[in-house]
Amino acid sequence: MTYDHITLSLIAAGAIIMMISLMNFRATIRHSKELFIKTDKRIRFLSISHQILMILFLVGYLVVFYSIVQNVSIFGSALVGAIFFFGAVFVFMGNSLQADMLSSIRHHNDALATRNRQLLQTESVTIFTLAYQAELRDQETGKHIERTSRYVRMLAEELSTLPKYKDYLTPQYIEDLEKAAPLHDIGKVGIPDSILKKPGKLTDAEFAIIMKHCEYGTKVLKIADEKLSFQSFLKIAIQMVQSHHEKWDGEGYPQGLNGADIPLSGRIMAVADVYDALRSERCYKKGFSHTKTCEILREERGKHFDPDLIDAFFKVEAGFEVISNSLQG
Repeated sequence: MTYDHITLSLIAAGAIIMMISLMNFRATIRHSKELFIKTDKRIRFLSISHQILMILFLVGYLVVFYSIVQNVSIFGSALVGAIFFFGAVFVFMGNSLQADMLSSIRHHNDALATRNRQLLQTESVTIFTLAYQAELRDQETGKHIERTSRYVRMLAEELSTLPKYKDYLTPQYIEDLEKAAPLHDIGKVGIPDSILKKPGKLTDAEFAIIMKHCEYGTKVLKIADEKLSFQSFLKIAIQMVQSHHEKWDGEGYPQGLNGADIPLSGRIMAVADVYDALRSERCYKKGFSHTKTCEILREERGKHFDPDLIDAFFKVEAGFEVISNSLQG
């Protein structure tokens, strides 16, 4: 193969590569537009200039290829200087464009992250407000919601240290558990005040109505969940609402589930809810001390509560007492 043939092959290959690069560059810009700040005119200018230079280089490849084939002498010091100059400009613009694109994407992502944080805060406040509405009807305060949510996280984090729960209780699952916890009694909005606020002992018929709050809450959350096109924390909330009054020995309600058939979210919520109920003062009872509450929970290990959950509780019971004392009212 002669020197000219090698040169022509290299130029042809370079032209093909430049053409492919030009098409890929245009596609990249087109697909990335949504990631840029809309008002960033500098990126638009640099991207257009970069494409023009790529086209000029492509034309230059073709001109040089033609001149060699036709044996036309077009090379001179001015042309060589122009090639080196535009090569440097091409590299400079490419680097500037890359830097500006990355900067624009970073600012865009920062704006999205801020928006996401605001949406999450709005979601949390909305959940709290809905749950608080139900608690107010039960003569409770928002502190019950805050306390039980913290208890749930504390229990779940402790339980996640056990090998049998480590893969199930992921950080995201625990986050969703804590988010779902305020909704555990949302079904109480469907219970009449005459029963919900009765100071004395409920009759069997009245208690049967109270038990329906699990069904009401589940129905409400399922309607909301069906409106979503993605997996959300509401799946866990539905399990929790439906099963947090089930008992390990099968004597709970509404389905009489027992043992591991009770969803883990319900088993965790049961311990948190009962602890807080025992510690809280109501119009029909005094609040128990932390020590007395712990005794009751210990007695109910394997009866009302999952033994693993009670074991986990006693590893963090000091934290429960701190939360209970600090979030009174």
